[in-house]
Amino acid sequence: MKRVTLIVILATASALSLSGCWESEEEKKAQAQQEASENFWNITPPDESQDKGYKP
Repeated sequence: MKRVTLIVILATASALSLSGCWESEEEKKAQAQQEASENFWNITPPDESQDKGYKP
């Protein structure tokens, strides 16, 4: 009975750790940095409809 309980607890802990329920802070920071670098080049063009500057 003790062996079965130990195996069940070990299997549950293994399944939770592999499923990614407990992400470390480094993983969260790396993911945030990756998203920021992907969005870096997504710059919208400026709105020139109200521009009253120099026009050649």
